[in-house]
Amino acid sequence: MSIDEVAAHLGVRKDSIYRWIERRGLPAQKIGKLWKLKLSEVDKWMLAEGQRRSETPGQHPATAAPRDYVLVVDDDEVVRESLRDFLVDEGYGVLAAADGLEAFELLAAPATPLPAVIVLDLKMPRMGGQEFREVKARDPRLAPIPVLLVTAERRVDAGGAIVLRKPIELGALRDALRKLLGR
Repeated sequence: MSIDEVAAHLGVRKDSIYRWIERRGLPAQKIGKLWKLKLSEVDKWMLAEGQRRSETPGQHPATAAPRDYVLVVDDDEVVRESLRDFLVDEGYGVLAAADGLEAFELLAAPATPLPAVIVLDLKMPRMGGQEFREVKARDPRLAPIPVLLVTAERRVDAGGAIVLRKPIELGALRDALRKLLGR
């Protein structure tokens, strides 16, 4: 089967399949420029991954109970979805908002878990990253949550926050999250 067919079968994005091949050993064979996978081997691998992560039977590895939540605040839907896929693959729960106002609305909901880290774009409509940080700093419940800034800007007044340049290098994101979470 192709990457597209396996992604549809598992209900994940193609990017997740590529990452699983590269980092987790999902069995696949490269024929020319294309990856080919055997569905029986993929299903067997998914089951083994589930057991390795001590999941409940039948639970998909990407939906295992997250160790921490990350709030992604970015107005670019493609960036939000790509970061969501990557973070879920890394074992995080993900909350997502299109701008600072939407993020505060989300965080005010009683059922929303507090994130361990906020990944924050600087340039957004309605409420940008700097304004979000100022308002967040005045809220005793949210002030201690570390912020990881993402931006295409060259010069940024980060105020001590870690800054990642867009396009975001996923290895650098992984390292920054580990640093912020003390891992």
